[in-house]
Amino acid sequence: KLRALRGKTSGTPPPATKFVLSEAEVDFFNEYDKLASRHALGGPLASLDWNADQNPPEENFIQVRVVQSGLGRIETEMCGTVELEVGSMHYLPRGDVEHLIRSGALVQLSGEESF
Repeated sequence: KLRALRGKTSGTPPPATKFVLSEAEVDFFNEYDKLASRHALGGPLASLDWNADQNPPEENFIQVRVVQSGLGRIETEMCGTVELEVGSMHYLPRGDVEHLIRSGALVQLSGEESF
């Protein structure tokens, strides 16, 4: 669970969580964070997104709606340049926009909300 927590929080556990961990658990978390950070910064695995889903996506393309202003344009591998304006909907490669979904700038649409 501590390894998963590190993946979700990128190395900084929420304050409320820190209070319920034992000293040994905090030490383990800190050492694991150092190790994971060292591997993320250099070597052959440096280009991996350590916070990405570990399960393969069900679909390569997904429908999304822009909910945050000021995103501007993004360059996608398969769709070229896409202008992300608030309220606009797009059908885009998951890998190109997954980080924007996680940050809350885009929302993935279900079948009922599609174009």
